[in-house]
Amino acid sequence: MDDPADLVITGASRVVLCDPDAPDGIGVLDSAAVAVKGETIVAVGPDAANLAGPATRVVDAAGGTVTPGLVDCHTHLVFEGDRSAEYFARTTGLDDAGLTAAGHVWGVPASQRINKAVAPEVLAATALGRARKMLLSGTTTIETKSGYGLDHASDIASLEAARLVAEISGLEVVPTYLGAHARPDDAARYLDTICAETIPEIAERNLATFCDVYVDPNVFTIEECARVLAVAADHGLVAKLHTDARVNVGGARLAVEMGAASVDHANMLSDDDLDALAEAGTAVAFFPGFDWAVNHPHPVDARRFCDHGVTVAIATDLCPVCWHLSQQMTMGFACRLSGLTADEALMGATINAARALRLDARIGSLAAGKQADIAVFDTPDHARIPFRFGANSARTVIKKGRVLVEDGRLIDRSAMDQPRMDR
Repeated sequence: MDDPADLVITGASRVVLCDPDAPDGIGVLDSAAVAVKGETIVAVGPDAANLAGPATRVVDAAGGTVTPGLVDCHTHLVFEGDRSAEYFARTTGLDDAGLTAAGHVWGVPASQRINKAVAPEVLAATALGRARKMLLSGTTTIETKSGYGLDHASDIASLEAARLVAEISGLEVVPTYLGAHARPDDAARYLDTICAETIPEIAERNLATFCDVYVDPNVFTIEECARVLAVAADHGLVAKLHTDARVNVGGARLAVEMGAASVDHANMLSDDDLDALAEAGTAVAFFPGFDWAVNHPHPVDARRFCDHGVTVAIATDLCPVCWHLSQQMTMGFACRLSGLTADEALMGATINAARALRLDARIGSLAAGKQADIAVFDTPDHARIPFRFGANSARTVIKKGRVLVEDGRLIDRSAMDQPRMDR
């Protein structure tokens, strides 16, 4: 053999391409193999096994299911502390108004004090443990946002920490600037700083790909969001919106106007909003685990999203009040609580989540020429992944052709455990 593969996955019961153009809408292959050369998939199908040579690493799927690496397209990976007190207050039946009336500080302001002026290395060390658990569950790409310190320096530190986590873990970490995450008392001055100082520095240092704004009552208005996203666009940052989570404020229409990659949360979208998003090709990302964690009064009905032809992505929304690390569990929640089928849930955690990050040309599906981000699960088919939502079914996880998880255990990378940065 002139050019054997570096790695071949054999012995799978199913290989799931996550190809929406496949005849069955997802692309399930029986008894197929996957061959990898360097960071790239070179063949998928029965003949891929023939690319193994004497030096090829062979991964035995042992009758399991092979899928693309899972993509978590909306997280707040980088933060200190948690809001467990708020979580348990909500389990007593308190909603947002009830929390305020009872004297609780909740939401992002409750996380601000502990996240303000924290060094990037400290933030990265904390986030790294969570990132590795996500990797163990089959996630190979994680989007993460700034926005808990609520000032210029804290946002910069959070994005520097995200870069460190990527360097140390081997994961792909997609950074998003979310300075406009909660409304401070001096909102006008804060927005001026975001537009005049923070966005330009982030763009100059290439610290973020996206700019997100939280648009909802008591957070930021449509007009304020449009201003921030316009400045971000001028600096090369792509728009995202936290919006329409509590009431419909028109965020979806702004997302279409701004060419946003995704609308996130989206509990209160109207039918007209969904039609506009579908026509524009704007993804909708929703978070059934978060809706469950905060006892949202209007959890997402994802069946309606699908019926309108929207690209539906799912994510953990890992954050201080939603300690949720597994896209496998997100898939389970999405099927049981939000009405997705097993096929739709897997697509939502792979190719559709990649589309929400505008990375679908490179990741999110299995095909020759795409990046070798691959997960092997110990289930005979992909439907058992959301069915077994309380367990971790991931056995082998591969990122850019490198095996990072083997037999359910992280490959030892202890030599890289200490975050370092040239300051």
